Amino acid sequence: MKKYLLTIRISIFCLILFSMSFIKVKAQDDNIQGIKFRSLTLEQAIQTAKAENKKVFVHGFADWCHFCMYMKDSVYIDKEVANFFNANFVCIKIDMEKEGAEMNKALLIHTFPAFLFYDANGELMHRAAGRKYKQAFLELGNDALKPEKQMRTYKNKFDTGTATPYEVMKYFRMLEMSGMDAQPMINTYLLSQPDSTFSSSNNWRIFNDITKDAMLPAVQRVINYKREFEKKYTVDSVNNKFIGLYNKYLTDYVQRVDSVGYEAAKKRVKAIKGLDIADKICAWADLNKLKMKSDWERYKIEGKIFIENYGLQDARRLYEVSQVYYDRFYSDKAVLAQAEQWTLKSISLADSYKSNNLLASISVMLNNKEQALKSANHAIELGKATNTDYSQTTQLLQRIQSME
Repeated sequence: MKKYLLTIRISIFCLILFSMSFIKVKAQDDNIQGIKFRSLTLEQAIQTAKAENKKVFVHGFADWCHFCMYMKDSVYIDKEVANFFNANFVCIKIDMEKEGAEMNKALLIHTFPAFLFYDANGELMHRAAGRKYKQAFLELGNDALKPEKQMRTYKNKFDTGTATPYEVMKYFRMLEMSGMDAQPMINTYLLSQPDSTFSSSNNWRIFNDITKDAMLPAVQRVINYKREFEKKYTVDSVNNKFIGLYNKYLTDYVQRVDSVGYEAAKKRVKAIKGLDIADKICAWADLNKLKMKSDWERYKIEGKIFIENYGLQDARRLYEVSQVYYDRFYSDKAVLAQAEQWTLKSISLADSYKSNNLLASISVMLNNKEQALKSANHAIELGKATNTDYSQTTQLLQRIQSME
């Protein structure tokens, strides 16, 4: 009997050891999942890539960068991402504010994380910056392997003057997406364009999509051609660009808590020759200043004044003020009723998913089931048609259907 019990104890002990061994192996396997970042310098990584017939991927980071940690914890550990990058690249990490500080004097990285791709000769092929979700990051890696997609190709064409207008626009967009400052180059390019083609679609996209510096001389040239751009791309689109561009310029002073600079900047905007919406721009900046300071009671008053003076034919501003009213004054029926009317007006000017979703939300608060149901269903239709995530409206619809 004792011998039997001893045998059982030995079997149990062996089973425990086996289990511990399995757990240890499993933990080791888990540790090697994800992109394999090697402890190499860039020069060593380039030599290794040459030997392994691969390219080099550099994760440029900074200690304080939240999105750098996001990439490490959420994207780099993904099996599909890891398999692709480990198969095609020698991967390394460089702290661009420490060991990579000297390197960054040439790269001029100021947006993190930075993604740098080098060929086996040490030439920078491609780059990007900022948080990337899985699919976008995989697409970035694939683009880095294709000469026709690489930033290097666009740069060479731009530098040699052989880039098409579309390729120029793409190059500027790549520069901005990589965290570099393309604004001086955009300014030089737009100022160099002949009068006959200045309002072309590519120039409009460069201005509308990529231009961020309101004080560039090229912006004044666009203002000089404002009527031509309006005829081609609608008054609303052109005005929205100017409002957004100058609003950022003005509210930057608010973020710096520079009241004197803010008032001086408003005077400069109002003095710009040909900017026929300067007063509206400054009034909108004043309203956003209240929003940034969370002065909601004044916002409620000034929002109504702004809409009555400048916004009754402006779908975007009608929507944005109504959204703030809904978010901040959801228990005030009178304010919600005003927001409801403005949102209806916004929809009449531009029938969009977000405006219909907002109208449905306001109508629920006002206990207007019929309108809430109609707006929610229409918002879902628009969401499907425009490939917009309408899950929020689907949840809202369930609430509407339970209303008495």
